[in-house]
Amino acid sequence: MSSPTAGNTFRHIPRLRLQRQSAGTVIDDESKSLNVGDARSSSSRHSSALRFKKRLLVILGGDRKAKNRDPAPNVVTGSRRHVGASFSGKADIPVALGHAPTTLLSYNTSCVSGSVRAATATPILPTILMNLDPVTRGPSRLKIFSKDVVRLALPATLLPKHHARIGQTSQLAYCCNLLARSRKVLRFHAADIPKTPFLNNNELHWVQGTDRVERDQLHWLVDRMIKTFSDDTIKGSDAVAEIVLLGPVLNSDNYRSLLSCFIAKFENSTLLDVNLLQGLIQLVECANTGYLVDSDLVRIAAVLSKELAITHNSTSDHASHLTWALSRVLDIMVSGKVKDLNRERDYQLLLQLLAGLKDNSNPYLRNQAAYAYQALQYVPDDESPLQVVLRYAQGVAPVASPRPTSVFKLDRLQLVDGLARISQVCGSNFETIKTGIDGMKTSMEVQEGFALLTKRKYHSLEKHSWYLTLQVTAGMIQQGRLVAFYNLVWNAPCRQDRQFQWGVCRQIAEIAVDALWGTKVGEQAVAFLGELYKDNAQWKPHEDVRRWIIALLVQISLLSDPHIILRARGLLQELNPDGINEFSGSFPLMLRLPLPRSCSLIAQAQDIEYDLHKLRSLRMAEYTQSVYIAPMAKPSLQASEDKLFPLMDKVKAFLTSERQVMLILGDSGAGKSTFNRHLENELWKTYETGGPIPLFISLPALERPDRHMVAEQLRLLNFFETQVQELKQYRQLVLICDGYDESQLMTNLHNTNLLNRPGQWSAKLLVTCRTQYLGPDYHHRFVPEAVGQYYGSAKHLYQEAVLAPFTTNQIEQYVDKFVTLQPRIWVKEDYMYKLTAIPHLMDLAKNPFLLTLALETLPIVVTDRADLSKLRVTRVQLFDTFVEHWLKVNKNRLLRQRLSETKHVMLNDMLASGFEREGIFFQAQLAAAIFREQDGIPVVHYSPVDDKTSWKVEFFSSEPKATFHRDSSLLTRAGNYYHFAHRSLLEYFYSRAIWDPSSNIDEFAPHKYFDSTGTMLHITKHPLSSRSLVPEASVIQFLAERVQISSTPALRNHLLALIGLSRSDAQASQAAANAITILVRAGFRFHGTDLRGIRIPGADLTGGRFDSALFQCADLRSVNFSKTWIRQVDFSGALMTGTRFGEMPYLTTSASAYSCAFLPDGRRLAVGSDNGEIDIYDTVTGELIDSLLGHNDRITSLAFSCFGTQIVSGSWDKTVILWLRVSKYFIIDRILKGHSDHVNNVAYSSTGKQVASASADRSVRLWDTLDGRVLFVLRGHTQWVQGVAYSPGGDCVASCSHDGTIRIFDTRTGEPVSVLDTKGGMLQCIAYSPDGQRIVSGNAQGTLQLWDPALLRMVAEWKGHASPINSVEFSPNCLGIVSCSGDKAVNLWNSQTGALVSEFRGHSKMVFGNAFSPDGSRIASASEDKTVRLWEVTSYGTAASDSVLEPLNSVAFSSDGQYLISGDRSGTIRRYNPRSHDPDLTLSSKFKRAQCIAYSPGGDQLATGGFGRDVILWTILPGSRPAQVVLTGHTAYVRVVVFSPLGGRIASGADDHTVRFWNSYTGQPSLVLSGHGNSISSIAFTPSGCEIASGDENGEIPWRPKTLEFVTACEDGSMRVWSIVEENPDKVSVMMTWDTGLTAFVASGAVFIGTVGLDTTDQKLLRQRGAVDVLDTSRYAFGAFIAALPSIESIPSVAAIPSVAAIPAVAAIPSVAANDSSDDSISMYDTDSFADFDSSTETDIDE
Repeated sequence: MSSPTAGNTFRHIPRLRLQRQSAGTVIDDESKSLNVGDARSSSSRHSSALRFKKRLLVILGGDRKAKNRDPAPNVVTGSRRHVGASFSGKADIPVALGHAPTTLLSYNTSCVSGSVRAATATPILPTILMNLDPVTRGPSRLKIFSKDVVRLALPATLLPKHHARIGQTSQLAYCCNLLARSRKVLRFHAADIPKTPFLNNNELHWVQGTDRVERDQLHWLVDRMIKTFSDDTIKGSDAVAEIVLLGPVLNSDNYRSLLSCFIAKFENSTLLDVNLLQGLIQLVECANTGYLVDSDLVRIAAVLSKELAITHNSTSDHASHLTWALSRVLDIMVSGKVKDLNRERDYQLLLQLLAGLKDNSNPYLRNQAAYAYQALQYVPDDESPLQVVLRYAQGVAPVASPRPTSVFKLDRLQLVDGLARISQVCGSNFETIKTGIDGMKTSMEVQEGFALLTKRKYHSLEKHSWYLTLQVTAGMIQQGRLVAFYNLVWNAPCRQDRQFQWGVCRQIAEIAVDALWGTKVGEQAVAFLGELYKDNAQWKPHEDVRRWIIALLVQISLLSDPHIILRARGLLQELNPDGINEFSGSFPLMLRLPLPRSCSLIAQAQDIEYDLHKLRSLRMAEYTQSVYIAPMAKPSLQASEDKLFPLMDKVKAFLTSERQVMLILGDSGAGKSTFNRHLENELWKTYETGGPIPLFISLPALERPDRHMVAEQLRLLNFFETQVQELKQYRQLVLICDGYDESQLMTNLHNTNLLNRPGQWSAKLLVTCRTQYLGPDYHHRFVPEAVGQYYGSAKHLYQEAVLAPFTTNQIEQYVDKFVTLQPRIWVKEDYMYKLTAIPHLMDLAKNPFLLTLALETLPIVVTDRADLSKLRVTRVQLFDTFVEHWLKVNKNRLLRQRLSETKHVMLNDMLASGFEREGIFFQAQLAAAIFREQDGIPVVHYSPVDDKTSWKVEFFSSEPKATFHRDSSLLTRAGNYYHFAHRSLLEYFYSRAIWDPSSNIDEFAPHKYFDSTGTMLHITKHPLSSRSLVPEASVIQFLAERVQISSTPALRNHLLALIGLSRSDAQASQAAANAITILVRAGFRFHGTDLRGIRIPGADLTGGRFDSALFQCADLRSVNFSKTWIRQVDFSGALMTGTRFGEMPYLTTSASAYSCAFLPDGRRLAVGSDNGEIDIYDTVTGELIDSLLGHNDRITSLAFSCFGTQIVSGSWDKTVILWLRVSKYFIIDRILKGHSDHVNNVAYSSTGKQVASASADRSVRLWDTLDGRVLFVLRGHTQWVQGVAYSPGGDCVASCSHDGTIRIFDTRTGEPVSVLDTKGGMLQCIAYSPDGQRIVSGNAQGTLQLWDPALLRMVAEWKGHASPINSVEFSPNCLGIVSCSGDKAVNLWNSQTGALVSEFRGHSKMVFGNAFSPDGSRIASASEDKTVRLWEVTSYGTAASDSVLEPLNSVAFSSDGQYLISGDRSGTIRRYNPRSHDPDLTLSSKFKRAQCIAYSPGGDQLATGGFGRDVILWTILPGSRPAQVVLTGHTAYVRVVVFSPLGGRIASGADDHTVRFWNSYTGQPSLVLSGHGNSISSIAFTPSGCEIASGDENGEIPWRPKTLEFVTACEDGSMRVWSIVEENPDKVSVMMTWDTGLTAFVASGAVFIGTVGLDTTDQKLLRQRGAVDVLDTSRYAFGAFIAALPSIESIPSVAAIPSVAAIPAVAAIPSVAANDSSDDSISMYDTDSFADFDSSTETDIDE
């Protein structure tokens, strides 16, 4: 091996033979034994090496440890004069380690190992390289640093035209640099400017064309920019990057001013600004001679040490930046011999900080701190070494010289010993100390100081030669002397020192990443790193240095220069560093600050209107809206749909009014952004000079919209700072702020941006936001703050509008425009027919975005579909088809384009692998990265300079493949900001990142998962392991629909496998929790499933079906079991800490409960009963505390005073009683008499001085609570007064009546204030909201109405219950409304939208009273079933039903068992497919109730009857609409209808006591039978159809033909199908197969033996709901079996189980199932003896 010389530096390294093994790539034994020859190790040159080493040691100052070290085995060759010239004097030592202007690129090196492995597994080199064998593979050989190179001082830019405006600061710096180099009039000096007079022809021509005016103009522009930057208080990253470009061309005054500004800004910053820090260091390093003074550097060092002391314990990233900056400053202080550093104040503080960081776990930070620590040793300070010793010994401040009074006699032997020790620790400073000691008398303090220094190992005096050597190498690099640098690296005596190797590698990497060196030098630098890595003879790199080299190569491989990337990646593949441990931590790699994105500082003052009109032209040219339908809106969320108005008209009225803020709400995809862009375009069309300026702002694209929204947006539009300030002072803006929800804002933009304040922006603010994002309490985020009022709000300045869904007319308009956009096969009528015919599609199409998706995909979805009524279209299907369609369109677009050869090859490769598949994969991975890296924030900012090493490069780089994918994807771009066209697309693609339906992997390995490429990875890498999806409801819904519609069970099996995997692998718990959440949301039923030992902490199982499942020893911590069916589930040994069930144990009363109220403490609850008693309970323990006796009839209402010292009760005994608390109990204070009929409701005023009572005597009485007298009798109602409520202030009282009116009275005068008329409907109850803004009422039709008492109008109305509403109440925070009804349900509503939040079921009889706890966390409900139930409000965040379910009255199977049909109380008939469990047909009869229903034997006809006198015969044929025939004849309600077994005849029975026969084909009546004395409710044909049997007041349970399944219909609106299972000859069980509309929590028979974490409250709840501690197996023994079927309500039917002959291959079970009308259970009977197996196991209705 030849040694490097000045003429030839190419170093031949023997190629080591590499052997691939399964565990990675290793060096084989043969290579280990190679004797690598090297001419530099020959003995003939040993003396030369010693002479070189001795000379180098003299130049570097000598290191005693280095001198004592064995001579290096390798020696230098070549010209000593050439090498020595590199160290000609200290003047040649560089100012800093590296080159001038630099920046930081932070790179997390924890991914180094993985990146290298990926590079090995995936081809990254051209084909010609990949065809090489493993020995020869790698980059071609380079001559490394064979000649010196002059690095460019500044990046070259296009030269401006003479006297033209300079738009870029880089142009200004370039021009000034040229003038300085050409020795023209302007002499801007810079240390980094190469000392060469040569200019190229273009530069020389430009310089010759300048005149004095232009040069003076450039000088003025530089001065102006310095002043502008100094005046700017923000000093953003762009401004910093812009101003430091001028550093090399500044004169002394400008430089000193700018430096002072930087230092002051950094000193005053509360948070570390990395860009400001980098700019400061870059400015310091480019200083010309004489510009910097010692105090500047001392000041900078002090502020850096102060910041480092605050930062380094909390974040290693900031500590890395600060330590790097401190190193650069210390380098400059060393070279400049700065002596102003105070030893005690500055020096020691820095020593302590750096010493602490030297042991940091971050290897970069540790080594950088060691470097800075060493640099500090060479920085001169204001103390001599002897003064240091004295200060340590005396503990006093440093002194100028020792005083004679401190001199004492010193033992000579101890002195010699002390000198020997101090010489070891003081190094080269020993002579100075020795001289000082010789010149004074011995001191005891000095002796003690020696000992203390020795004990503490005073490392501040340890100096190593590697630091100065690195200074020399840095100087060589800065001067471009690369040949000398190369030689010194190989031959430095300290070359095997780890710190030297670390520093040199960093310097080489900086050359590679610095674009100003050029590509060739960069490639040579990469090759140099590779040689250093492989050299084991001369350099012998340490193991951590090897890891450092690998980390550097990985970062270099992420650059934008393809040649350097190829070189680095090829080297990585050649090195095969699989065995190298990962380089943990992060490190900054130094470059310049990137060129600024905008150059606001250089802007010249000019007419602002010029730029405004340019912006107007640009925005109008960018506006492309092919289809726009003017949206309609309503004034608020509560407003009814009949209050719609054109949104544009309302917005224009707002702009001319005095209002300042308008909020536009809408659902996802409602058209908010479309309207915003259209509004901006309309405003620009009508813009006039000096008028309001429309400014469209995408809030997610801004960094700080909550503080500097307007200024930041204007800067993005390239407005200069002076222009921004001018607009702020003199102009009004119309701010159209889009995407409040997507920016994750929680602040009031009007207030935080100080809009419309003196000296601030004058603006009209329009904000759009998704309705779902805000929640109910949102007004404080948008209502402006009232000026001059403490926390007051100016509601008169606020306005809102809510986008309404498209009407049918708007959909038709949209379709009409859509079909004209391009040639299409379908016409408008085709689209409208499909939208109408496909179930539920028209509902989806009311959303504009989904309408677009539907129109794009319908021609594909309905292909070859004859019966559209059976086609079920989900969101995920629409998205799937639309995305595929989108990608195909873009593929065809690319095929038509004229591409370069490179791009054409790339496109062909993409087409070969599947363009659409790759496009979907690209977008799915991007969505996954957005959720992973940005927590789902949709807007991605990508800077090609700042993000070279970030995750964004993979998606947004200029690499052709990424560009193709990006341009073809559903992304939108605004400058450097990217986001999906709609939030739902982000969520959709994230769901596809979790599961790709096109994957051909159907099986899940027991301990691994397959990614999209088929590679098995560990479960922790599974997409479902990364985060909990419970908060991402839309993502879960996409995946759930994927489970539902999947034609193969791959996804379902995959999710089930994840759940099973959690049994054995705890790391699979998060994936399992997400998996089971998705399956439950998809409606997957876990009946009888073995789930023992699974780990699913945090899963949301709301509404899940787990009948008879096994959960033994499962990890169920924090699982939500709200409204789940866990009947007979075994939870033995399960972990259940934090598990939620959505309700609390109920309280049992001695009589039916009709009213309830919480005491102010929230723990005690008063309950009024039917027997006239008032019981007070402890809701935590369930203990009865007190019973109040005084009334002798039903307690209808209870209310507490505000302090809880009094209770008022009203009763049917016509009295009102005031109860007074004495000690712990209540006694009667006063009995108030005066009403002549039942007292229906009572209320306390907020002051406690009045109570009001409402009576059936049509009056309301107001009573004085002090003396019991009647203050006023309020009259006006014409029927019973049912409810009364005080306003929060107590000045008004509202009452409601069966006469349908609400009357409001003044409580001070008794005079009527206003009347609200419902125009029909008997009002049952009323309540005021706690803020007094709303009144809610409930009527006998089950409808809730929301009123505005100030405007005297109804603002919302919705169907709430199937029976009369008995009680309503607002939550304490006004966000919710609770209602209860005779339908046995307690419902919780969103008070802002009227949406059903949660439905609580469990009562078995009518519910008469409900109440919120004072903190709003619980709801109490009182029922006729003698219970008071407590519900948890915190559980209502789970999904609720879309609407209130009507009670079911009838169910029937088709004759072939393929369909199940139900009829409810509203007369609606639904047909279900028992396989999919989904309704596929809905019919509406004219009856109020569908009391009975029957299927024809052929399945093509339905017969229904109900609360009418007719029978309706429906004919249902595939592909046609159902036809109906009305069969008339009965004179009363029809109760039963059946078909004859052979078809052709229908029999019906009614309340008119007759049975009528009809011809099912013609509808003609044929026979009437009479003879019954009661209503006919049961008819049965014989198998031949010739005879019938009829009965009264009995019923039938429908059985599914040829199976042991039957169906039950329930009054809660649910329907359940049950299956009888014969487990063995002695044991039979009944299991629920599937259901619809189940909303109750059921736990009967659940076993909780040995569970961990269940608190006593939950245990009590579970026991009440039928759970048991020990499983009683005897109840399941054959012969003593009862199938207690929970939640079976009023099932009027009985039937025999089908005979064995009718059930092939199923054993006959001699029993029947029947229902008794007096209870809610189903019992099993033996058909031989008709004996009930066990009639003692009836269950509560809530189960």
